[in-house]
Amino acid sequence: MIKKFLLSIILIFLITINCFAIALNQFGHITHEIEKEDISYSMENGVYTIRCDGHAFEGNSFMRTTSGYITLITIEDNVSSVLRFYDHNGILFFKNTYNKIINISLSDNREYIAFFDGEEVAVLKADATEMQQYPGSIIFAVDDFGNPVYYNSEKSTIIYKSDSILVQDNPHSILFWNHKPVICDRNSIYILSQGKLIPIYTSRKTLFEIKIINSELYFVEREERENSFEFTMYHFENKKIITQQDKTNFTFAETKTHQTIIAPLKYGMITYPFPIGNSYAEIQQYGGNPYLHPGVDFLGDDYENVYVVKSGYIKAILTTGGSAYWRIGISNENTSAESEGYLYAHLNQSSIPYMVGDQVQVGNFLGTLYPWGYYDFTHIHFARITCSGSTWSGNWWTTDNPLPDVINFTDSTPPVFENAYGTNLFAFRTENGIYLDPNNLMGEIDIIAKCHDIANSTWRIDVWDMRFKLHPASNPGSTIYERFSFAWDMPLDTYLSGSFDNMVLYTLYSRDGTCYSIGDYTNREYYHIITNSDGDSVITQYDQDENLDTSQFPDGQYILEVIARDCSMNETSASMTVTFDNVSVNEPSMHENLIQSISPNPFIPDIHGTVCFSLYRPSSNKAIQIFIYNSKGQHIKTILAQEPVDNFTRTYWNGFDEHGIPVPSGIYFSNIVLENRATHLGKIIILR
Repeated sequence: MIKKFLLSIILIFLITINCFAIALNQFGHITHEIEKEDISYSMENGVYTIRCDGHAFEGNSFMRTTSGYITLITIEDNVSSVLRFYDHNGILFFKNTYNKIINISLSDNREYIAFFDGEEVAVLKADATEMQQYPGSIIFAVDDFGNPVYYNSEKSTIIYKSDSILVQDNPHSILFWNHKPVICDRNSIYILSQGKLIPIYTSRKTLFEIKIINSELYFVEREERENSFEFTMYHFENKKIITQQDKTNFTFAETKTHQTIIAPLKYGMITYPFPIGNSYAEIQQYGGNPYLHPGVDFLGDDYENVYVVKSGYIKAILTTGGSAYWRIGISNENTSAESEGYLYAHLNQSSIPYMVGDQVQVGNFLGTLYPWGYYDFTHIHFARITCSGSTWSGNWWTTDNPLPDVINFTDSTPPVFENAYGTNLFAFRTENGIYLDPNNLMGEIDIIAKCHDIANSTWRIDVWDMRFKLHPASNPGSTIYERFSFAWDMPLDTYLSGSFDNMVLYTLYSRDGTCYSIGDYTNREYYHIITNSDGDSVITQYDQDENLDTSQFPDGQYILEVIARDCSMNETSASMTVTFDNVSVNEPSMHENLIQSISPNPFIPDIHGTVCFSLYRPSSNKAIQIFIYNSKGQHIKTILAQEPVDNFTRTYWNGFDEHGIPVPSGIYFSNIVLENRATHLGKIIILR
């Protein structure tokens, strides 16, 4: 009886542990702790390297199979991907390059892999002896025998073996549950059985995610509320909902209110000129890959006292790399839920008089600074962080830049601009990486500004925020365009090496061979791509696609002004003259007897009414047509030229297309056709 009782207790414990391991993260995705493996990723001698089970593999993604290991190197969408198969001894036995490898996944028994190669679904056996391709899409799964179930988007069908089933709604997930395909669309979950899709759950809410964990099905519903999503996870078993497992709420755009604090060094000293060694979100590269600095480094003296900046509860005392990396995490609240707090890093372990769980008050002594030993850089790494749990294990995010909130920090030195490209104050680059002459700018361009700040030390640090303006050279007192670039105030997950950080890094900083940003002990060069912004203070993956489209402005000279501020709100402005020169409004004639002028240009329909095409037309019975095209080359209007008077004709256009619909603002081209020959190309800028 005792043995049975103990076995029952152990079984209940294991089930409980497993349940707790399955939860929602802050973004509404299902997480499972058992999925974690002891794998390290690094860049060694310029090679992406994965270390696991005593082996070193080339790659930056990793999977285990029945035949050994699979790695993948993928860089960018326009770069080919390399797939490698290794046996159990770490010996490479298969390597191939694909234009794309999308949504790579394994069968449940790990004997087959599948991915979308940009055109078809490819299925490979783990020992590389078989490969098949199917006309699918990025939505697919593969069973234990190498048979894929996939969505054919062209035919709107789900295909599995001999079954082909028409569906009305596009699926977003396909997987296998107890060896049967499960298909999930926006509002329903189906099982494919005997050639039919049988619904097993339907909701008025959005079905956000579905996963199979330990042969059990879990799914997440998403409900949109005012300015937020509410996510709820359910466990599905025996054809019914067993229980609600977890719930979380994600806010789209949180309005952040900074809270004032006093510096953690020399506590209580007012207007002390604290020296700063590294600023928040500044690019760093002390060997290895670049990253964004997740905090502010207050420089101090060896063994100098460190103080608590806000009362709270100690949640972590740990090291991330030996004696120099001991740190304390303090939550503002005594809660296991997510809360905000502060991180103090690089302390002497032996100087810390606290244990995890202790309560501390603002102004309390916390510990002393560890002697850094490199470049006279003893410092406290200080950050505002957020985390959850009764204790914190280091998986925190920094929330924002705390330096502007330190009320006793003073800095009177404004940011400094340097020449970004040769003798030019700013650099101008195409999306393809070609640098342009500032006196001949055309098309969509990136603008790069090089600047830095110094805060009471000799170390170059980065700034707080940047913006830029365009002024007509003929009227420099007016501004025709203004855009905010970015603030160094975003949340960071650097310690987790998250993809968000990499996205932000390459949005903020230029890293090509001409304008190369780097921050280490000897080199500090900050080249900022100030046009990588949609104008708000939030950096997303779409900001990298932003630029300045010079074709949206009339050709001519402009004054480009860039403004940078530091965390003390000291401001510096720098300017240079540039010239926009896209397709000329009066191109050279392609026919010696036909001359075209277009006016007014730019054309503002609400003010000007019509735009006039003036043509020199010698006596001729041949008709002249004017074809209007948009910037994509699509024909939108044909105009028949009027009869000439004294060999001249004027023809007018009101800015409407063939259907009588006003065309939007943009660049348009006129093509003059005489005797079935295109004889002249002109450009019209329409502003509404």
